[in-house]
Amino acid sequence: MNWHNKKQPPFNDHLGIKIEEWQEGRVVISATVQPEHLNSHRVPHGGFITTLIDVAGSYSGLYCPYPNRRRRSLTLSLTTNFTGRAKTNQLIAIGKLTNSGHKIFYSTIEVYDSQETLIATGQMTMRYRSGSEIMEGEIIEGDAVESI
Repeated sequence: MNWHNKKQPPFNDHLGIKIEEWQEGRVVISATVQPEHLNSHRVPHGGFITTLIDVAGSYSGLYCPYPNRRRRSLTLSLTTNFTGRAKTNQLIAIGKLTNSGHKIFYSTIEVYDSQETLIATGQMTMRYRSGSEIMEGEIIEGDAVESI
């Protein structure tokens, strides 16, 4: 699939976020928890988990199957619920598009560890950026500095 070649934002790269699966209305991302992602209790920091929720929730509504094109959005609302404690250092976030209009879309997200322990859920409201309302998105111009 062509999403393998789409550049992610530098922040996502810095955190080690990888896109595992991506299709219209659904995304699966993963990250390996590093020492700098831990809180004082030596478990993944809530901010790190919330970032996974934010990325998966937005990507669920931004799939673009066209090479050299992308879709972008802005987060309007993000709710996070912590439900368990990660038992492994591999985290998986699954984002699902629940509804969308011309400018606004909604998603739900679940975050698991590699033993399938549910550690967090999220709900998001996002706004498409101009040019991203349709599947074709916008042309990626320039020297590939831009990201999805």
